[in-house]
Amino acid sequence: MSTTPPQLSEVEHVKTASRYLRGTIAESLNNRLAGALNPDDTHIIKFHGSYQQTDRDRDSERKRQKLEPLFSFMIRVRVPGGVATAPQWQRMDALADA
Repeated sequence: MSTTPPQLSEVEHVKTASRYLRGTIAESLNNRLAGALNPDDTHIIKFHGSYQQTDRDRDSERKRQKLEPLFSFMIRVRVPGGVATAPQWQRMDALADA
């Protein structure tokens, strides 16, 4: 009896081709014209604790003006005990301003 291997999801295909979850994130971030990551990279950054999202507060106005969506990033961090040290907080603040 032969069994067929399970079908991989789109995300699993992206992970397999991503060079150990590297993808083309560096190239996406350096592309100043697009203002967003490549579609495959949006899947990969989730494994690194980051998310790309549109600015919902400005979406309708930008659509009205026929502008591209404005994107922002959210970075998830794990803080043991829920308390960040002063240097950890400063580093997170610096990342938010980058």
